[in-house]
Amino acid sequence: MKIKGAMTILKKRAEFYGKTVDELVEMLDNGFDETVKVLQAYEVYMMDQGYRWSGINGEKWVKKEII
Repeated sequence: MKIKGAMTILKKRAEFYGKTVDELVEMLDNGFDETVKVLQAYEVYMMDQGYRWSGINGEKWVKKEII
């Protein structure tokens, strides 16, 4: 999935809840349970925003370090 498809999925889901995409992303950051398709779109969105998955010491998404 590319960012264009991910944004379409996130926009439609946010509209379903009556929220903005930013509000939906914040809900997902806080552990909101969603369908696999929406979670995959969320992952693509986060990677496009410059984040990577950490999973260490309770951290989830962290900014990529530029070397």
